Amino acid sequence: MTTSAENCLRARRTACGLSQAALAQSAGISRQSVFAIESGTSTPAVDVALRLAKVLACRVEDLFATESAPVPLWTAPAEEGSSASGQRVALAHLGGRWLSYPLVREGIGRAADALITASRGRRVKVALLHAEESPLDNMVLMGCAPALGLLAERLNLRTGPGRFLWLPRSSTQALAALALRRTHLAGVHLTCDQTGEANLPDVRRHTRKQAVAIYTLARWQAGLLTAPGNPKQLRSTASLGKRGLRLCVREPGSGARRLLDRELAQAGLLAELTKPGTLQVRGHLEVAAAIAMGAADVGMATRDAALAFGLDFIPVTEERYDLVIPRTGLQDRRLVRLLELLTTAAFRSELSSLGYDTSHSGDRVTEGAAS
Repeated sequence: MTTSAENCLRARRTACGLSQAALAQSAGISRQSVFAIESGTSTPAVDVALRLAKVLACRVEDLFATESAPVPLWTAPAEEGSSASGQRVALAHLGGRWLSYPLVREGIGRAADALITASRGRRVKVALLHAEESPLDNMVLMGCAPALGLLAERLNLRTGPGRFLWLPRSSTQALAALALRRTHLAGVHLTCDQTGEANLPDVRRHTRKQAVAIYTLARWQAGLLTAPGNPKQLRSTASLGKRGLRLCVREPGSGARRLLDRELAQAGLLAELTKPGTLQVRGHLEVAAAIAMGAADVGMATRDAALAFGLDFIPVTEERYDLVIPRTGLQDRRLVRLLELLTTAAFRSELSSLGYDTSHSGDRVTEGAAS
């Protein structure tokens, strides 16, 4: 780091009318650290540089960079298979560490925070692509409901803290990530096979060592999706044993797969899951896409997925979709914004147009120890 680059921090701080002590307090570091960085005897870690830039309302490059070179940062991959060099990733700071999330499949059209440049053991080195948009603001929302994507987009369009990233994952995957502190929020729709209770048994099982709060996003209808006009003349899950019927299923651990397994078991048709021609996909929208393209005749998904692709829908059950949040995060201004949006008339109206029941959106689920 050159002398001119070192002096940029002091100049910017002075221009903002801040003392070293005030800057240190706002950035969460010591006054001695600010002095050392300004004097050139210490080089800040990337997360410190990002916090300083955020407090001073500028880019990291404006404070420290002497040329437009990427800023390096070591992160932990949040998921398996996310450490290939050159891979585009989103970043988030969770549990005192940086995590990287691969932007593949549905994330291909999303702007990346960084590129992976190297790996070492269980960590990967990334180069930031746009330090002026601090990844410290990122908040990860995991779950399979397309409404989470709508929620993230609405929040990102509004002025306020946080940049929200929806990662479509099954309910079980989202809960597992929450337990490992790899997501800020988990979306869940899992009905207990033994008791018929919604979500709470699975939340308790995955978050036994973690105090969480649970809020309702909405209720939705889950059922069978078929091509327009229902050409196979299906009436219920009991119809899934028809000869030659091509079934599309969700991955194990998803709420839709659990529902389908339960319905097929009751109809004595579990063998249909393993017969040739059964297609397995990720996400409600992928079920709908497979049927719309003619790759399958029927699959279990939600009404909004059917509406998105113009498919026929045969209701099977109604489910409550909940948002699971660590209690320690409830004071986070980003989460406060998210929970407030759930109760607005505009957001509820838009969800209702997609087939969701929003009469309890934003309500806190109070029954049970997990809440």
